[in-house]
Amino acid sequence: MFKIEIKAILESLKIAWDSEFRQVEVECDNVLVVETILAGGAVNSRMSELRIIHQLLGRDWRVRLRHISRDHNRVTDHMTRLPSLYYNEVQIFIKILVSIKNLHKSDIDLSANITW
Repeated sequence: MFKIEIKAILESLKIAWDSEFRQVEVECDNVLVVETILAGGAVNSRMSELRIIHQLLGRDWRVRLRHISRDHNRVTDHMTRLPSLYYNEVQIFIKILVSIKNLHKSDIDLSANITW
């Protein structure tokens, strides 16, 4: 899973940069991946993807990488299960699907009920 998550973050950052987004938020439910990237473990890694992520993060833009719990990652899990004609290709969603809107709304409703 570690390698898959790293590749997903790398591809996301490349797409965001190429699309000229200069303020990006990346969420990941794998704490080891987030800690490795944030702690600078990407600099000297044997994984070329981690080194490229480190180079991308050094560019002139704001990238916020943060860990989220698996329970709050339902939208992403849903998106990965959507049918696709191209299983090995990155999917870019131009419009927000109704099913995703409903999941996002339920996530907001759930988090509103949490008391600290």
